[in-house]
Amino acid sequence: MKNDNLEIKIIKNNIYEKASEVFIHNLKKLIQLEETQKNLAKKIGVSEDLLSKYKSGETFPSIETLIYMCHNYHISIDNFLTVPLSSSYFEQISESMNLSNSIFKENYYCYFFVTNSSKEGSIHEGTLSISKDIAVFKILGENTIIKEFKGSYSICENLIFFNLYSSTNGFAYINMIKPSLNKSKYVGGISLLCLPSDANSKPCCQKIIISSTKIDREKNYNALNDFLSFSSENEKLGNIKISRYEDEKVYDFIETLI
Repeated sequence: MKNDNLEIKIIKNNIYEKASEVFIHNLKKLIQLEETQKNLAKKIGVSEDLLSKYKSGETFPSIETLIYMCHNYHISIDNFLTVPLSSSYFEQISESMNLSNSIFKENYYCYFFVTNSSKEGSIHEGTLSISKDIAVFKILGENTIIKEFKGSYSICENLIFFNLYSSTNGFAYINMIKPSLNKSKYVGGISLLCLPSDANSKPCCQKIIISSTKIDREKNYNALNDFLSFSSENEKLGNIKISRYEDEKVYDFIETLI
C-alpha cells in the first residue's frame, strides 16, 4: 500500500510540474497581451505581488482564480495547463476581445420557427443581449419570457459560438459567422440555433435571424419564412450549414428596415 501511495504521489508531482511549467509560459503571454503585470493583476483580481509569485512558480492560483482567468480570455482550462500557446494564439484573443467590445450593439431581436408541431410555420420572436462577458437569449411570447438562456461566447477566426444554459430548459447553442470588421456595428444576419424542442424532449437545429431592429413578423412573414427554411434540390442533405451569401442576404434585408 505504501509503495502504491508513493507511486501515485510521484505521478501527481510530475503532473503538477508539467502543468506549472505550461501555466507560467501562458501566464507570461497574458502579461504581454495586457502589456504590464499591473494591468493583468487588476483584470483577474489579484495583487501584483501574488501575480509575481504565479510567474516565478512560487505558488499556484486558486481554482476560482484559474477558472476566472480562462473564462475571461475564452481559453479552456485544459489548454491553459497543458498546451504552451503561441503568440499568434494570443493575438487572436486580442482581436476577439476588441471585436466583442466594438462590433456588437447591446441588444438584438431574434426570429426562428416554432418547433411545436401544432403551430408549424409560426415564427418565434426572441432577444439576444451581448455584453463583454455574458450573452442572454430570451424566447418571448405574448409580452412574456417563455424561456431564458445565459452563458458565454467564444470567438475564433471565422465564427462566433454562444454556449447558453437554463436550469429549467437545458442548453442552447448559437453558431454565427464572425461579423466583418469593416462594418461599424453588427446589424444582423442568419445563424444556426440548436436547442431542445418545445416539448423539451428532442434536440432541434434550425436557422435563426439576428436583427438590430424589430421585424414585423406578420408583414414580413414570406421573407422570414424564406430565410429560415432549409431547401435543397436533392431530397437527402449530407449536412446543414449557413453560407456567407445567406448571411449577407439577411443583412441587406435588415438594412432596408432600419
